[in-house]
Amino acid sequence: MKISLSRIQFFMLLFPLFTGFVYISIQSTIIDSGKRAAWLIFIVASILVYLLFILYEKTYKYFILGKVSSVIYQIYWLFHLSLLVSFTIFIVSTWMSPNTPKYALLLMLLIPSLYASLSRAETAVNIGAIFGTFIIFFIIFILNAADDFEYRNLVPTSESGLKEWIWGLIYSFSAYRNMECYLILRKYVMKNEKIAGKPLFYFVFLLFFMYMFSIITVSLYFSLDEFRFISEPLLYILHTQEVTFIKRLDLIFVFFWVLITIITIINFILVVKLVHFKKKRKYTKMRIVLYHILIFIFAYYFANFADLQWIRVRYWITFPIFGVLLPIMIITWNKVRGRTIFDSSNSSS
Repeated sequence: MKISLSRIQFFMLLFPLFTGFVYISIQSTIIDSGKRAAWLIFIVASILVYLLFILYEKTYKYFILGKVSSVIYQIYWLFHLSLLVSFTIFIVSTWMSPNTPKYALLLMLLIPSLYASLSRAETAVNIGAIFGTFIIFFIIFILNAADDFEYRNLVPTSESGLKEWIWGLIYSFSAYRNMECYLILRKYVMKNEKIAGKPLFYFVFLLFFMYMFSIITVSLYFSLDEFRFISEPLLYILHTQEVTFIKRLDLIFVFFWVLITIITIINFILVVKLVHFKKKRKYTKMRIVLYHILIFIFAYYFANFADLQWIRVRYWITFPIFGVLLPIMIITWNKVRGRTIFDSSNSSS
């Protein structure tokens, strides 16, 4: 499978992959672990992640997935997408439509993804344009709560010791999971399009700004004790805001978030296709349908509060394994062997 991406298309594909799944829920774990220094900890984590982006930009040509590594990532992505879908239907059931059956919500999320996955790759590339509008309105309405902010909440206290910094960094890194998608999609960017330097900095800074904005606003609005009882603080802030043209502002943003989630799933399936179908295979459409059926089954099983809470607390482990350790091992192995993505013979690793 071959696609050709401009720089803008490349970043539009990546942005939902880095924000669509975790954006409305990551603040609780970061602030609960880092306490009042959470925003400082996130700055440090973001600087380290930016250095990792620079490293990957310099070495992406050595990131060659072979048979074993491809299977490992595809199993991980199947679990990851199943969790994404199950978390989404849990949010919709909790905030928007509690009486809708799980299977109906699953079909609502997966049928658009299946359609886009069976269509041309350009469908996934171009559909992310809706993200910009969502971001602008989101910031405007969150700032509507400024009168309730307590600015002393940003002052670091003695509660943030070494343990809080370590776990705060760990959960802050989780905001940037899916780093492997950067390496996989990077080789499809047209050669005359520059990524290193300012373009990459602007992209990472936009990710940083989105997360930093949410962490600061949530810290200003809630006390530390309240985080124990609120799992989606951004939605709660929107729920408390009163505007003249709509009664439940949070419902509008849950709806928008569902759209973003669908875009994220579509983009992720594109990544899966680029890995699974890098060689021509039989029964292409049947394999895509089967992948969606497996996501449906696993997501249906995971979509309950107890399982999701258990997974969310431990899901930080995916970033160091699949976003850092495994990519660096693959890059190092292929660099030692002198193999790059530009070689015509890189069929396995």
